Amino acid sequence: MSKPKTASYSDLPLSVSSEALLVDGSDIEFRELVHDMLAFGSIVQDVRNRLGALIGLSGAQYTITMAIARLSDRFINFGVNELARHLHLSGAFVTIEVNNLVHEGLVSKVSNPVDRRRVLLSLTAAGQTKLNLLGQVQQPANDSLFGNLSPTEFLALRKIMGKLADTGPSTLALINFLAPDCQLPAKAALRRARKTATSR
Repeated sequence: MSKPKTASYSDLPLSVSSEALLVDGSDIEFRELVHDMLAFGSIVQDVRNRLGALIGLSGAQYTITMAIARLSDRFINFGVNELARHLHLSGAFVTIEVNNLVHEGLVSKVSNPVDRRRVLLSLTAAGQTKLNLLGQVQQPANDSLFGNLSPTEFLALRKIMGKLADTGPSTLALINFLAPDCQLPAKAALRRARKTATSR
């Protein structure tokens, strides 16, 4: 029995076409970057979840609490919309989690005196206490997680990640346009052709 024919990497189409992402015409460096980002992103999620669990919060609630603590004093009229925009999350999701944090007494939500339809967010004393206690684990954990970066590398990464975070929604919209109904173009065309043939 003959062995099935195997394909080499060179037989596959490039996964990117932008010249900025190709090195000597190859997408290997791009693929390595994506794999490293996936690995690091997974670790970041695990670290976030563990830090949140230490103060009785989910990973998302921990992130939202930290954002409110750091940003509510820096921005005027800091509310749900501003928080959602900063975290690249939907307003509906942030509203639900903020309400949970308000219920737990960790976040304060008051009417915006400028626009009564909106609310202002801030950390409560109880929320501040939890974050203060978490610091003894949070600081060394983050130092370890990003410890391989120099100050220059950190600032460069911060700038790059800020640019990449904004490309998500448009990329998902592009995939939906190119492959509607979660079907690859060729498969979708074949499916339509079969449906037309059977309807005759």
